[in-house]
Amino acid sequence: MDQERVVEVWNPVSKRSGSGYLIGDDVVLTAHHIVAGVPLRGAVEVRQLDPEGGTDWMAAEPVWLPEAAASGVPPDMDGALLRITAPNWRPPATSAVRFGRVVGKHRLPCVGLGFPDAVTRPGRVRDTMPVRGHVDPLHGMKSRMTTVQVDEGIVPSRSGWRGSSGTGLLCGPYLIAVVTAEKSLAPGVLGAVPVSVLAELPGFEQTLYAHGVHFVTEDIDGAPPDPDDEPDCTPIAMPPPSSRQRLRKLLAPAATGTATTLALLALAPPSPSVTWPAGSALSGVLAGWGMDWFRGPRSAGDVRESAVRRLREAVRAEVGRRRRQLLGNDDKAINVTFVTLPQHGRNADKASPRGDFDGIARYLDALRPQRLVITGGPGSGKTLLAYELVHRLLARKHYDGPVPVPVDLSGWDTGVLFTDWFAARLGQEYLGGSETQARDLLASGRVMPVLDGLDEMDAADGERPRAVAAIAELNRFAGPLALTCRSEEYAGLSRAGQRLLDCATVRIERVRPVDGWRFLVERTVDRARLAELENDLCTAGTALGAVLSSPWMLTLASLASQTDAGAAKLLSFIGAPASDIRAREELRATLLEELIPSLCEPDPADRRRRYQAAAVSQWLRLLTASLRVGQAAPADRGGAVMPSRDLAIHTLWPVAGPRSARYAAAAVTVACWLPALLSLAVCLHRNHALPLLLALLTPAPLLSAWNARARYVEPRRILFRRLGSRLGWSRILLGATLGGVLMLPLTPVFGQGFALAAGAGSAAVFGFGLALSVRADIDRSHLMSVSVPTALLVTVGAGLLVGRLGDFIGLVAGCGAGAIGLAVGVPAGLRAARRNNGGEPDPDPPGVPTPLSPLRNDVTAGVVSGVVVAILTLYGTLCVEWLRVDWPLAVLTALACGVAAGPGFVAVTGRQYLGLLLAMRGKLPWRLTAFLRWCHERGLLRSAGTVYQVRHDELLEWLQH
Repeated sequence: MDQERVVEVWNPVSKRSGSGYLIGDDVVLTAHHIVAGVPLRGAVEVRQLDPEGGTDWMAAEPVWLPEAAASGVPPDMDGALLRITAPNWRPPATSAVRFGRVVGKHRLPCVGLGFPDAVTRPGRVRDTMPVRGHVDPLHGMKSRMTTVQVDEGIVPSRSGWRGSSGTGLLCGPYLIAVVTAEKSLAPGVLGAVPVSVLAELPGFEQTLYAHGVHFVTEDIDGAPPDPDDEPDCTPIAMPPPSSRQRLRKLLAPAATGTATTLALLALAPPSPSVTWPAGSALSGVLAGWGMDWFRGPRSAGDVRESAVRRLREAVRAEVGRRRRQLLGNDDKAINVTFVTLPQHGRNADKASPRGDFDGIARYLDALRPQRLVITGGPGSGKTLLAYELVHRLLARKHYDGPVPVPVDLSGWDTGVLFTDWFAARLGQEYLGGSETQARDLLASGRVMPVLDGLDEMDAADGERPRAVAAIAELNRFAGPLALTCRSEEYAGLSRAGQRLLDCATVRIERVRPVDGWRFLVERTVDRARLAELENDLCTAGTALGAVLSSPWMLTLASLASQTDAGAAKLLSFIGAPASDIRAREELRATLLEELIPSLCEPDPADRRRRYQAAAVSQWLRLLTASLRVGQAAPADRGGAVMPSRDLAIHTLWPVAGPRSARYAAAAVTVACWLPALLSLAVCLHRNHALPLLLALLTPAPLLSAWNARARYVEPRRILFRRLGSRLGWSRILLGATLGGVLMLPLTPVFGQGFALAAGAGSAAVFGFGLALSVRADIDRSHLMSVSVPTALLVTVGAGLLVGRLGDFIGLVAGCGAGAIGLAVGVPAGLRAARRNNGGEPDPDPPGVPTPLSPLRNDVTAGVVSGVVVAILTLYGTLCVEWLRVDWPLAVLTALACGVAAGPGFVAVTGRQYLGLLLAMRGKLPWRLTAFLRWCHERGLLRSAGTVYQVRHDELLEWLQH
């Protein structure tokens, strides 16, 4: 117990003293009979416990008495609330008091500290005596009073306990009752009135709220833990792995075995017997089996426990970072209360009727099963409560339960099983890409999904098919989980019979003024700045109280109060009534105006260049000018759906207008191709083959420039993981088919060597390009119907013009045909897919963990493609007879061709991004991605899957108006 909260009470009317317990900054809980004869707002005195005896008596007054609250109050309700009014009073710097209610049938140890007559010293000075004993919830059940059996320490006679009335009784960290009298049952038996019973009297809770006391009672059960009650981790029924997953699992062992067999065969002696090939094959089988055993999960050993520990630390670090962002780069969160909403059956057992942020982990501990739905209004703190749950569970010294893992629901394609999707996200984000290990942890019950944003899965208006499908899938998931959703949306789903079963549903309440004031005080660096704000904030019917009723607005107020200017603006609204709509809107605008300047304050730990507040506001206004709040996104002329409230790196070109950025990207494309064209012209002019340049290369830069000015560009990415999937191998087979189709007509016309080289080049570029970089649901029939004629036209044209120069021209023509076939066929396949409600970016595609990953992946794909082309060009300019030049020119030509093929042809998103910066020169920062990352770190933006979103709709509206 906090000894600093123990006080001694003096009644000047009856000349008697007693004990009390400080339950707020200036509110004391004591027994009523101690202050008998003193009316409300009368005069009493209190003195804080001071071991050195130097504390003076201070003025106080009763603010709640049971006799004044209601007539006919039973005499057992012997409680009272006092308020310290002395101007020199300073509250102790201790944690807030938590309140408890003893339930169940097991007794609990308790402790209290009072000033009884038994320890009175000469001069009528009372010393302290602890009350150490236990409370039994089965005693006094009819009267609802608490009986304390003192069973440790000194037990004085009955008269010796006089003066200990008013002692606060604590069970662990919870204040459960206030001592009122000594009972005659046996020596050392004291009577006490529970605080939960006092709370039922009129005015008790209201008085606490009015004077800054956060009051939520939690159930305390003294039952010892039963190891056989329930297992810590409930096994999850997982569906069998799909064919794709089995194929991916077998790929590495098969590759290892094949490589071992081939290596041994290559080392065979000149005249091997039959035993050498047989031994090589057996060694390959053993190597593959060993690789499969090595990669297999250890279901019940140190490997799994080590994975759980690594997962716990990774989640704890990530949630700590996200939580700090939501709290405005701070660690102190507001202690908002929530209530449990009864559903029409299939509720979780042992759900407390109320709870708060501080007790969310204990609330979940009591649930059976541990399934929770968090609802609330916009800006009420649903995501913050989910992160608070994860933070408090993982902050425990000894936590052996399932690891809570937060994941955003907006990117879930509900056509994929929840366990498959979640295991993929878990492995990708926290386990280094090991989906096998993620599935093992999920199946063994070591993971608890914390799913944020059920209401964000569908458009704001209309039906919610994805949310309905998600709930149906989650009801088939038997493990523990937590889910967040807005109250109105979840209520609508519940009325339609679509809700999560076997769970507790809670609704976050509006912030009470007392909790808001305490939050501001805890966050401020200078409490004196806000001293005048307390009365107005805690008074009903004021504009400050009406606006500062959500965690979002209180966070803004706390940031504004860090400076004298911001605090002065807050204080200027004192006295404005809640009915003054204009004052409320001005207060909201003032808080939003102070947000960006407060976040731009220099951070000593951040060595990056500091952003100016005016520049940040201007840049964000430009970036969000075309966004819409709560509206569905319209489709453009090509059928592509443009984001309405999302900031995606590949759809930022409208910021510069309808054409500027796209045509600037086309100009960048031409600039990437010019060095290659000039260097190749020099090479071919020396060898008298300049027409080859015009014949083979002119279509490529024109097509690349045309793609760069497109309204919707699919970001490129190289997903080597797809090589282990059925989709990847089927696309490679599709590319090989295209190569075979090209070879058939080319062979009789240009010869077998030219046809084979062209077919191989086209198959490699088209097949691997399609497998590694293009989205999953492209329309294959339209893709092939456009790609095959284009590739055939390119190769036939190259053969007719310069086929006489050899097979290298066939390889170059085939590679070019495959690339141009992709560039022409993929948009046609995407347009056909969009007509069937497809063709959008892959939901949560592998390799896209952050909103900036599309640009990074697009540039990486361009670099890889450029390196391949540079190597091919270097080989041609150094080894092909008719193209051979000196090595300096060969290196320069190879580098120029690599730039043309990579950044100039493949990386379309990168060129559009550069075109946007050029079109907005001086209006946006040149390091735009670094600025967006800074905004995300500071909490101005949040990440939703593969896009950024403005943190709150109110902030977006303010930026736009």
